[in-house]
Amino acid sequence: MINGGKKTITINQGGTAKAIEVKIPKGLTEGKKIRLAGKGEMSPNGGPAGNLYLKSSPILSDEYSIEGNNILMPKSVKLTQALLGDTIEIATPDGTAINLKLPAGTKHRAKMRVPEHGIPHIKGNGCGDLFVVINIDMPKKLTEKQKEIIEQLEKTGL
Repeated sequence: MINGGKKTITINQGGTAKAIEVKIPKGLTEGKKIRLAGKGEMSPNGGPAGNLYLKSSPILSDEYSIEGNNILMPKSVKLTQALLGDTIEIATPDGTAINLKLPAGTKHRAKMRVPEHGIPHIKGNGCGDLFVVINIDMPKKLTEKQKEIIEQLEKTGL
């Protein structure tokens, strides 16, 4: 989870179903464990209950992928935006909107790095980065005027 939060789960402790609230820390990544002291199985000899460990398995998004504490997010742009440059708005996974400057001549599949907008480090010392992967939308059909302009560009060596 990028921002952390709380989740209620139901466990079976001593034959009784029990709902408990789990605090999920910011920056919890795939495979990390959360320890819940005293929420595990009861001791067979009458001692205190053991610890319960939960292994994180974040729900993946279709909008982005995660690599460590970095987030990769695709963004489609028009051919003219890639050629001429532009400022595009990006909705980040944590819900904020940022403006990203797209330089003129941006290539297809270029990775634009946005520092400190990835997943927070679980120990609290900074964040990973957000990498916006640029996908250039090529037009499927051209109007006659667009075709003429591109043919003129071709004559200039572009």
